[in-house]
Amino acid sequence: MAVKFFGQFLIDQGEVDASHVREALDLMEDANPTLGEIAIAQGYMTQREAVKVSAAQRSEDLPFGDLAVKMGFLTSDQLVDVVQRQRSQRVPIGEALVRLGHIEGDRLGTLLDAYKTDQAPYDVAEPDLPDALANHRASKYFLELLPRFLMRVARMQAKLGEIDPFTATPDFAEVCVSVHVRGVRGLEVALVADNAFAEALAMAASGLEPSDLDPEMIADGVGEFLNVLGGNAVSAVTKEGQRVELGPPDYEAELADGWIVDLAVGTGRAALVLSTF
Repeated sequence: MAVKFFGQFLIDQGEVDASHVREALDLMEDANPTLGEIAIAQGYMTQREAVKVSAAQRSEDLPFGDLAVKMGFLTSDQLVDVVQRQRSQRVPIGEALVRLGHIEGDRLGTLLDAYKTDQAPYDVAEPDLPDALANHRASKYFLELLPRFLMRVARMQAKLGEIDPFTATPDFAEVCVSVHVRGVRGLEVALVADNAFAEALAMAASGLEPSDLDPEMIADGVGEFLNVLGGNAVSAVTKEGQRVELGPPDYEAELADGWIVDLAVGTGRAALVLSTF
């Protein structure tokens, strides 16, 4: 058993294949507009204002709509309208697969129930951290913020798997970048990924197409994301009264003893490796 999204669960069960899931994700991309896109379409915000809110999200941990209200680009009533419109238009992956004819509509409920049962062990509010990580508050925030910032920065879904002792570098590790948090206790957080995941992050960070990216730019994209994630984690710890500092990304990270957290992600494969020092 492993943490996974519904699409991967269906592939593993032999209900669909990977090409069917890709088709469904493409349909969802077209059918599920962001809050910013809806606000622009309704005439509530301009494209420039939406870009400013997205940029501000890299340093302030607030949902797009709440931050747009705080910055004065949306009223509270407009936000309610935008959220309602987004919910009414939302097409989940199961419905997308039904629309495409890859799953029978009358089987969807049964498959969703089986998926919920399979993933129940991972449906927890907070991960159970080992003592060494629990004593370093930044660990909690790295894990808590990761799914939110992947969605905000790259529109990538992510779910945390179990926290296991690190025993060996994952076989998918094609890119590995780490950052250090220094304070009373030290923490190294490495993001390990295959090229597909790293490339998706780099595209989101740079706006470039895959053909325009070289290996160094792909690693830089991962490093920039870790820098944003780490900056917000350190900010949260600082607000609790602890003095910590974030070091620059290390592009020649060597994975040490610690803990690994497998990630279920929409593109490629990835994991976090956390080590204390």
